[in-house]
Amino acid sequence: MVSGNLIEDEVMSKVDEILTDKEEFCDCDQCKQDILALALSNLKPRYAGSEEGKIILNSTDLSSEQTQLDILRSVLEAAKKVHERPHHDRG
Repeated sequence: MVSGNLIEDEVMSKVDEILTDKEEFCDCDQCKQDILALALSNLKPRYAGSEEGKIILNSTDLSSEQTQLDILRSVLEAAKKVHERPHHDRG
């Protein structure tokens, strides 16, 4: 049975994309996890209890332009906050 917050995969993909494209953001595991957690906490979760439900959510809600923009905005805001106050020494 498939369950869980389906938006998490979308957010993780966007975190990886942002950290690859924007050199000013640290891409260490700690910062990546902090960005993921902060971004997810600012987005409405999308859950599915079956593979069919996952397919429906992926093809409608998660692929909508508005949802993708919301994810991008949330990840960028989270990355900026983590950059300003990382949980590690900048070295």
